[in-house]
Amino acid sequence: MLNSIFNGNTMNKKSNIDQESTDIYSFGYQKGVIDYLVYRAQKSVDFILPHLNSYMEVLECGCGPGTVTFEIAKKVTKGNVIGIDINKNQIDSNNTKVDDSDFNNLQFEVANILDLPYSDNSFDIVYMQALLIHIKNPINAIKEVQRVLKSDGVILIREPIMDRTIVSPEIPILIQAIELIQKAICSYGGDPSIGRKLWSLLNGVGFKGIQISSNWGQPHTLDEWSDFYKGWAEVYRGKIGDIILENGWVDEKSLVDISNAFINLGKKKNGYAAAPWGEAVGRK
Repeated sequence: MLNSIFNGNTMNKKSNIDQESTDIYSFGYQKGVIDYLVYRAQKSVDFILPHLNSYMEVLECGCGPGTVTFEIAKKVTKGNVIGIDINKNQIDSNNTKVDDSDFNNLQFEVANILDLPYSDNSFDIVYMQALLIHIKNPINAIKEVQRVLKSDGVILIREPIMDRTIVSPEIPILIQAIELIQKAICSYGGDPSIGRKLWSLLNGVGFKGIQISSNWGQPHTLDEWSDFYKGWAEVYRGKIGDIILENGWVDEKSLVDISNAFINLGKKKNGYAAAPWGEAVGRK
């Protein structure tokens, strides 16, 4: 059943990959970042589960460690679920987990949202989170998702709104950190606050019945404090940090200080940083 989704003729469809910067996932795949993605997954699960039933064909774009994808597969017991990501190591790791599990409705593929290797009208639901933030022309990604959705299929999106991040108390080094991550994402054509533009993106390609909501990315208990901010710290030790250093916005010592400031925030529990997320649901 899963293989049938690949059988459509996509050979004549022009690829957008050469024109877009989708090979950059600047948050990286360090352990702390992966741990943060796993933690964040519960927000995604809460958002997507009400839209699922047992018989659906579901695609998750930018699946990362597959935490949400596995949760979807638990719900879609008589359907099929595919998770895609551009990182082969992540996909191989996810498929190993599938091999070691009882799932027979789940698989992971290396694929790019701008050039999906699936037939037209293949999926009931396509879901993504923190993916459009990295894409130079996100409207092209939305059009590609629209192509593979079935008639009356549903797109579900969660994206951050970084320029409304709260830091309390307003510690200068943390404020600088939030400014630098936005600057880095903008430097390769991404949009760190695309979460506020989801209605316009979906409406612009003709999605119907668009619903918009929002919530905050934040730790909810003191027990979660350390791991939550450790994830933020790790971001500055990966590709984001490389971009910041390559552009000379700060030196290496300052970047280490930024990362350590988030670690200390998690350890001392004497401050707070949180970013709002935009959410959108649209029907083809």
